[in-house]
Amino acid sequence: MARATGISHVNCNGSLQELSQHGLVKMRKVGRSILYSLNREHILVDEILVPLFKKEERLFLSLTKTILSPLSGPKPISILLFGSQIDEKRARPDSDFDVLCVIPDETNLRKFKSEISQSEAQVERKYGNRLSLLIMKRNEFLRRRRRYPLLLEIEEQNRLLFGKHFREIK
Repeated sequence: MARATGISHVNCNGSLQELSQHGLVKMRKVGRSILYSLNREHILVDEILVPLFKKEERLFLSLTKTILSPLSGPKPISILLFGSQIDEKRARPDSDFDVLCVIPDETNLRKFKSEISQSEAQVERKYGNRLSLLIMKRNEFLRRRRRYPLLLEIEEQNRLLFGKHFREIK
């Protein structure tokens, strides 16, 4: 947890112990390890944290629907969110939504780009963030996925919004 949050092990441990003292977190010793879990019976967890996590998930579903809504042709094979929106260290409220869109080879690229440009305007109006799209046809994606540095970075850290996971695209 310390590594994921970017704080020291000592500070992380102290914070977890304090949360445990206030009843938000349950603490259990197993051998030399200490296991922590949310206390779902605590009012702050039940009425604030859990609903907040659910709302965050719905936010990504809403973003996906906004991206897909103007498309009339075949749907993308995959839509992956990457970059600063999913990287806690680089995330900022005004960060772009960096999205990789892998589309079927038979898709009319010009028509697809024209339709998805409507999504860009809708996303900016609705969320206040720009939609920055990287669109690749399936064959181009497969050719470049092991050699293109940006695709290697996306493979390491992404969030699936729609379709197939990065490694499932064949």
